[in-house]
Amino acid sequence: MRTAPPTRRPARVLLTAALCALTLGAAATPAAADSAASARNHPAEYYLALGDSLAAGYQSLPGGGHVVGRGYAQDLARTLEGRAHAAGRPFSFTDLGCPGETSGSMADGGCRYPHSWSGSQLTNAVSYLKAHRKDRVVVTLDIGANDVDGCASGGSLDLPCALNGIATVRRNLDRILGELRAAAGPHTRIVGMNLYDPFLAAWLTGDQGKALATLSVPLAGALNGVIEQVDAAHRVPTADVAGAFDTGAFLPMVPLGGQLVPLNVARVMQWTNMARGDIHANDAGYQVIADAFLAEL
Repeated sequence: MRTAPPTRRPARVLLTAALCALTLGAAATPAAADSAASARNHPAEYYLALGDSLAAGYQSLPGGGHVVGRGYAQDLARTLEGRAHAAGRPFSFTDLGCPGETSGSMADGGCRYPHSWSGSQLTNAVSYLKAHRKDRVVVTLDIGANDVDGCASGGSLDLPCALNGIATVRRNLDRILGELRAAAGPHTRIVGMNLYDPFLAAWLTGDQGKALATLSVPLAGALNGVIEQVDAAHRVPTADVAGAFDTGAFLPMVPLGGQLVPLNVARVMQWTNMARGDIHANDAGYQVIADAFLAEL
């Protein structure tokens, strides 16, 4: 007999109600095709990756340290380059992703990780798009995880922190997409991305961890709901990374490391580096993300 994951029912009811109220702030509208037929029939010659550490391709290494430039953007660039070359077209890839970037620092500047550009990532992206208004460009964007990353730690969820972070993402993402849209030419396709839930890994740490993992799913759902709503308002499709990671699937139970765990927990442990405390995707997970973007391209 399958049993539901343990929950702290009053806490989850409160969390769900608060997050639902937040995500009802804007009604989702269908994401209109962004010159879709033309873009799909004529491969892109330029690819611009925007966002945080996932866009930058950040991964920790087993023996310590980390690498940047080994992520979904690089996987996606290889596919787009192959399509362009098969059609006899040139191809150029630019990655402005900055590890640690929040929606606010992306808009206003201040990413703390060393990077090659000055000013804000958004300003540089707008300049890039204006310079390529007549070209066929693909833009991918992931942002928002760092706005709520500190809201689930120490075995508990900070609800006010989560609500504030999600509201901040709504406000800043609306600005970011508005400016990108205004700068983009008629042959530019912009694709956003929702997020997987690394806090599901807490399930493996005992009863308190199972409660945190369970509560983290409505948090992820609320953040993703806001991302999808804002994307849709700007006619930007959203790559369904959360769906690819089965984020909401506590059933079925599947084998992992000699025990049975929920499917969503297994996905996070298999496709990220959470086994060593790193929330970033591993090579397999980054390919899953790339495939989710490709489904929209």
